[in-house]
Amino acid sequence: MEKNRIASIVQAALLAFILVLGFQLFLGKNKVKEKVKETTKQEQVVKVDIPASKEIGRVVKVDTPLYSAEISTVNGKLLSLTVKKYNAQLVSEFSKKMGIFPLMTIAVDKELSKELTNLSLTPSSENIVVKDKPVKLKLEGELKDGRKFVKELTFYPDSYKIDIKTELKDADLITLVGPDIKVNEAHSSRMGHIGPVVETDEGIERLDPKEIKGFINFSNVKWAGEEDKYFLLAIKDSQFVVSVESINGHTVVKGFIGNGTFFGGPKEIKRLEALGMDKAIDFGVFGFIAKPFLKFFLFLHHFIPNWGLVIIILTVLIKIVLHPLTHKSFESMKKMQELAPKLEEIKNKYKDNPQKLNEEMMKLYREAGVNPMGGCFPMLLQIPVFFALYEIFLNAVELKGASFLWVNDLSMPDPTYIMPVLMGASMILQQKLTPTTNPQQEKIFIIMAVVFTFLFAGFPAGLVLYWLTNNIITAIQNFIINRMLHREKS
Repeated sequence: MEKNRIASIVQAALLAFILVLGFQLFLGKNKVKEKVKETTKQEQVVKVDIPASKEIGRVVKVDTPLYSAEISTVNGKLLSLTVKKYNAQLVSEFSKKMGIFPLMTIAVDKELSKELTNLSLTPSSENIVVKDKPVKLKLEGELKDGRKFVKELTFYPDSYKIDIKTELKDADLITLVGPDIKVNEAHSSRMGHIGPVVETDEGIERLDPKEIKGFINFSNVKWAGEEDKYFLLAIKDSQFVVSVESINGHTVVKGFIGNGTFFGGPKEIKRLEALGMDKAIDFGVFGFIAKPFLKFFLFLHHFIPNWGLVIIILTVLIKIVLHPLTHKSFESMKKMQELAPKLEEIKNKYKDNPQKLNEEMMKLYREAGVNPMGGCFPMLLQIPVFFALYEIFLNAVELKGASFLWVNDLSMPDPTYIMPVLMGASMILQQKLTPTTNPQQEKIFIIMAVVFTFLFAGFPAGLVLYWLTNNIITAIQNFIINRMLHREKS
């Protein structure tokens, strides 16, 4: 009975792990679809057509410490935006093909939109260099009816935000984001939402572009835009209306604002928090743990430049915090091992009386001061930590391209599979140094080690490094505690 119980516990733990992992991997996508279906039921407002324009005119070049950009003198639209740190181009090729660009200004009035889209503007400068203070670019043009259109963009040296200010008498103006966002390998890697994202007073909504038919409207919007795993194009204001439209299989976000803030850059948590847009990073179910962990990561990285070493140090700190529980857990398992002969006697004596058997086993546990489930507590406490770190390594752009030893990118799986194999071997080593009450338990853990090796092969290498380090430290802890207990008895 005891063997079966232990086996059941281990199997249940493994099943729970796989189920939670499946929840993390697949539920997010299903949730997106549900959001779209619910949103389509909202009251529709007047659809605003987007006139396309491939006219460029002259190009105003903008250079800041963080990015370089190109602004067209036709409408003042954004032609390109290159994030220097990650060498990422945020304006998609679809923009050029469709003639629809971020920061395009259109109007609710159809005819006015057409004129604005192709309106040539005179820039205040054709070469903007931002160094230590904000710099403004002013573009002006005149409509056929004599009205003056003014577009003012403010660029900052230490931020990816661009302030937008437009002026046109007797006109309701709209600022565009998109179509889409396509950035390097972030688009081809698994996981991570790609498409429109909107934060309203009710919370964050991530839309599946394939599920959008026509257009969807949102009110009481805080910010809205297009995102992929690592980068974001968005507009922000206090409260405004947004329409998300599907055009030829691609999405465009239309913000019914003439003045506001545009963001185009990586989803770095500190910069997003400064703008109130930190929900753009999807930390999943365990976000309440992942977010402080990421901040602590960044804190350590100020002093330790290598992310691999940061992961190792964080693992050591976590193990130090959990050491008292680990020590008690090991003592509990050691006592269970010592009680094994007495437990076997009780089983043989009361094998035909399950109730009495259970009573006598519980009595023996009480007398010995043993909790049969005591060995599981440290493992259970690590599960939310594990999934929090999983979300960090999967979504934190700060870790993108971080190398350690032979691994070139800790945010991606180890292409050599060396680290997952080492992790599996460390699980077996840990088990060899952990007290067990029967050989069956050892066999189950070896099977788990093999399963986890294959499972972790597809995980970010940073997460595998964490688990590998965790196993090695646990094995060392078990060895030391075992020696200490042995000395106490002798």
